[in-house]
Amino acid sequence: MPTTTATITLNSDIDASSLNISNTTTLYKAGLDTGLTQTTGINRRILKATDTLITPLIPTTIGGVFTDDTCDYNNDPTITHNDDSGKIKAGVRVYGEGIPDGAYVSSITSNTEFELSASTTGGSVTDGTLTLEYEAYTANKANKVYICNSSVSETDYIVITIDQEPIGRLYAGDWMFMPWSASNSLSSIYVTAATQTSTVIIDYMVISEGDSA
Repeated sequence: MPTTTATITLNSDIDASSLNISNTTTLYKAGLDTGLTQTTGINRRILKATDTLITPLIPTTIGGVFTDDTCDYNNDPTITHNDDSGKIKAGVRVYGEGIPDGAYVSSITSNTEFELSASTTGGSVTDGTLTLEYEAYTANKANKVYICNSSVSETDYIVITIDQEPIGRLYAGDWMFMPWSASNSLSSIYVTAATQTSTVIIDYMVISEGDSA
């Protein structure tokens, strides 16, 4: 079973409060002694000096455009789609226009088809396309997020935001490592580099239990 180990070392020579701390922990699945098995790997996002608006960085859901036959959501509709990446798995919740709250993938019928669960709230659509979102990570589990401002200008910082709530700044060379609930689409992580004077480089990674399947 693969494992990932995180280590943090803090050293300070401030006279009033000097410290020397080093701590290591193995990242396990929620409530288990088996290691986390999935990671996005290190990704890089580059923001130009003109990119000053809030920018999506790590979404909780992955979107796709799906061709949808006329169907009644009370009768396990079959959704035909064009994403054969294998990311859609039975059990993941599905969001989208015309999709009842709480709907999830009940079964996979082929690489390009899945069935939605029956829903007591009902709903129907006509032939056409729907833009759907399906979960990328298991909600409220042992997900971990790493974000680093890899820029070189000491005055340039990025603001990390979750659900429109700024949680702090990362200046050039700063990094963060935190747990992440990924409980719904409002848990998506955004960055803003409103005052940068040069290109901002952001490296990031998610270590997780994967999707809900």
